[in-house]
Amino acid sequence: MKGKFSKTGIALVGCMLVCVILALAVGVPNGFFGDTGKGGDLDDENTPKVSDIVDGKTPIFMFDKSKDAMALMTAFDRGEIADVLLMFDPEGGNAPAESDDQDVIRQAYKALKNIVVLEATEDAGPECYHNITFTLNDGTGVTYSFDGTDILIYDDGTGNTVKYSIEGAEELQELYSRLAEQQ
Repeated sequence: MKGKFSKTGIALVGCMLVCVILALAVGVPNGFFGDTGKGGDLDDENTPKVSDIVDGKTPIFMFDKSKDAMALMTAFDRGEIADVLLMFDPEGGNAPAESDDQDVIRQAYKALKNIVVLEATEDAGPECYHNITFTLNDGTGVTYSFDGTDILIYDDGTGNTVKYSIEGAEELQELYSRLAEQQ
């Protein structure tokens, strides 16, 4: 029996290695190889935790698998976002706040990535139209729209708009307030 391995043993070792790789990839920011892009230090106290995901809260960039979301994440990592426009307009009279400052773009991206999606909802919300638009260097605009601070208005890719309850959009509203005061 020396030198022989059972098929079950090999399968178990293989499964264990896959689990270790997944745990490292999820638990270690930027995977194994460190930060080669701009996304290195985006984690803060508001970053969704693994326990949030287990509780059914999906970080917005895990939820949104659209081509635009992928383009935004890639552009951010490469430093290829030209500007960000924020609009928080609960009563219809606010002006948008726009910035091409890379620090502001980073703050806006960080605040957006901290939002978690909970579930589809029929809630009409408070009729507040808020949005954030990132303009990429190639001119592409990537927009996320909200109804209040607790509902994501999402185009499912088929032309249908679905509303989802969310948590964590307060950071975007605070950033908008700071920018609007400066303009």
